[in-house]
Amino acid sequence: MPMTTDLAAAQLWMVDHCAAGIEGVVAKRLDQAYRPGGRTWRKVRSRATAEAVVGGVLGPVGQPDTLIVGCRDSSGRLRVSGRTTPLSPLTRATMTHVVQPPGASHPWPRTIPSSRFGQLPSQPVTYTKVKPRVVVELDVDGSFEDYRWRHACRFVRIRRDLNSADLPAPTDE
Repeated sequence: MPMTTDLAAAQLWMVDHCAAGIEGVVAKRLDQAYRPGGRTWRKVRSRATAEAVVGGVLGPVGQPDTLIVGCRDSSGRLRVSGRTTPLSPLTRATMTHVVQPPGASHPWPRTIPSSRFGQLPSQPVTYTKVKPRVVVELDVDGSFEDYRWRHACRFVRIRRDLNSADLPAPTDE
């Protein structure tokens, strides 16, 4: 396992290793030993931005608490890719005017297994479907596999300049 006391080297690892699927680095004092169950070491995750389509919300459409987002796979199918952390009051109010009920058809099931959001043991998550047309920018970590982010994403902004058909399938490495 590589280690360094050079901040610039650690920052370079954060950039270079993210593409390889490494989530980040562990930071600790030189004199700190590992303590099982302890919280003295800190994991610093690599972060990036990504676009996704809002396909559902947790909470009512009129005041969504969390967004359920999706990405297209290589065949163009919209797959459930993750969820956001709880939205700020301002973002909730903004999303009220942007998301719409889905109409007659929607590509996702009625419930989603929580394992799709990286939560185990898996339980069914009931959500409210919305028309999958709104694109949002998200702050995401490097853990992306099987077309999903393992950890919750952070909402950055609505991408009014994009529609869902504009999004290519992300690379799933």
